Amino acid sequence: MSQQDQNPVQKLPSSGGRRRFLGAGAAAAPAVLTLVSQPALGTTCFSPSRSLSRNTSVSQQGLYGECRNAESPGNYKAQQTPGAQAYHWPAAIPPSTPFHPTFSGTKFTTGSGSSYRSMTMGEVLNLSGSADPEKMAFHLIGAYLNVNGGNGAVIPSNVITAGEITTIWHEWSTRGYFEPTAGVQWNATAIKYYLVSNGIII
Repeated sequence: MSQQDQNPVQKLPSSGGRRRFLGAGAAAAPAVLTLVSQPALGTTCFSPSRSLSRNTSVSQQGLYGECRNAESPGNYKAQQTPGAQAYHWPAAIPPSTPFHPTFSGTKFTTGSGSSYRSMTMGEVLNLSGSADPEKMAFHLIGAYLNVNGGNGAVIPSNVITAGEITTIWHEWSTRGYFEPTAGVQWNATAIKYYLVSNGIII
């Protein structure tokens, strides 16, 4: 095995960009109550391409839905012992699930010789710094687990599928960006903003 093959992670160039925040004042108590109760009711969520306009017209009903009960990648990272109170991993995808081949593109591997293998999803969640540039694998594993029902999450398939989550990783890890639609390039900041603002992860 060459020295390059033994390198556990391909380092990617950092992508910049400013995060845009949308906010509105809540002057009246009923508005505050609405904001506070929204997580229990769910979040209106959009497919990646539709999120560019956030159009809820009748003609666009197949491109948005309600996302509920999403879990944070941080809790999946912290809770990897089955049976623990806050263990919310999907039954079919335990922390020992290999990151590859589910996620193709940049590879996370460990060991050497006969013990050379893909890192597990649980191990990848624990990577830090340049080992997981911009925490993209961290965030996309969380989204993947939520799309597969972790924590009882409901992420409508017309909004995003597990396959589309892995496509985002493949495009970003190999090209440095993801294209939600032709001619539009999302860097890491834009991808993470999409996942959080649409309630696909918290």
